[in-house]
Amino acid sequence: MTLSDFYSWLTKFLNFEKTQTKGIFWLDSMKFLAEKLGNPQNDIPCIHVAGSKGKGSVSAMIANIVEASGKKCGLYSSPHIVDFRERIKSASSFFEDSVYEKAADVLVACVESIPKDELPGGRALTWFELVTVYSFLCFKYAGVDFAVYETGLGGRLDSTNIVNPLLTVLMPIEKEHTEFLGYTIKEIAGEKAGIIKPGKPAVVSFQNYPVAEEVFKNVSQKCGSECIFVRDCVKILNHSYSESGLLNACLDFFGNSGITESFAFTLRLPGFVQVQNAAAAITAVKKALPEISNEMIQKGLSKTFIPARFEISSFAGRVCIFDGAHTVKSISNTVETLKEIFPKNECSLIFACAGDKDIEDIIPLFKGVFARIVFTSPKTVRSCNSQKAYEIAERNGIKAEIIDDIKTAFQSVISGQKKSDILLVTGSFYLAAEAKELVPELEKEI
Repeated sequence: MTLSDFYSWLTKFLNFEKTQTKGIFWLDSMKFLAEKLGNPQNDIPCIHVAGSKGKGSVSAMIANIVEASGKKCGLYSSPHIVDFRERIKSASSFFEDSVYEKAADVLVACVESIPKDELPGGRALTWFELVTVYSFLCFKYAGVDFAVYETGLGGRLDSTNIVNPLLTVLMPIEKEHTEFLGYTIKEIAGEKAGIIKPGKPAVVSFQNYPVAEEVFKNVSQKCGSECIFVRDCVKILNHSYSESGLLNACLDFFGNSGITESFAFTLRLPGFVQVQNAAAAITAVKKALPEISNEMIQKGLSKTFIPARFEISSFAGRVCIFDGAHTVKSISNTVETLKEIFPKNECSLIFACAGDKDIEDIIPLFKGVFARIVFTSPKTVRSCNSQKAYEIAERNGIKAEIIDDIKTAFQSVISGQKKSDILLVTGSFYLAAEAKELVPELEKEI
């Protein structure tokens, strides 16, 4: 079965990323299906990452560091921006087609052989469950030595939470998906903490809320797991940007985690928050795989790239930035990074986000930053409401406009810009994906 055929087959199953539905989270279906396939997730040592922000970046950093050490490392993350294989790959590249095809053949044959009444609770399998099990098979057939798994949503009942990691990493917690994870930081942190495993260390990255740290500490104690707070282990000495936008940073670890070394490295992922993410990645790697050298860590960090994480591209002769930020904190970081790297350039914004995001607090972040703001409604963004965004902007004294068609929005903004101007496209990974797919077509037309 080709990857295209497999992807078409997957469309028959409920996809939470496109259709949010309550009451579809459980682990018994995952355990059932994985057992049918011989529990391939148990054959590969791994690290498991959860959190509201930064989990994709830190997962990629860890995977690239492991690969720089000479191990073949699988990386499972979401969502994909352009190519489905972005979800399931090695740290630096896609697998051979034969890997994806063999895994698809085995998974489809297994699923289609299961009588409906044999499924736990009589429930149909979901898209993300199938893709997660598919990742286990791909890593098995690719012969990876190690794997890094990023949770999709939450942690406790996330489909990835049947893995048995060497350690877990908990990234910053924000209010997100409150309808499913809880309406307070404490409740959300509790769901994320569900990935902590008995006796396995938990690395806690820089948090914005003390209550989240308290939750992680308490859950770790109950599990008999060492809880390592990155903020207690490292001092960020400095960070600066090169003319090309590369981020140079220096960290000093002072022993609280058993690491007493300094690291100087370059990142292709801009933003001070990425320096914090790097600190978490280093802590996790040194704890799980202490044999990995500083040189390998620095090499792995310098190679890490993730689409739509402040991705600086060239379009129509000017700088265009694609970013998947979609929470108050992450969009604040994106705006601050934009001002830090391009302090003298005039900037325009194309924005859209899913309907469940906190746009009442997001929209005011744009005031005084952008020469032009366009709210749009790409077809891939759930429940996007450009009119509501416009009304919030108007109440806050922010000049904006609505161009619902993303292609028209792009053409309008670009045609009104100077070559030295910057265009930021942000608010959703799905917006970034749709915009990036338009670029080749638009470049031919301009």
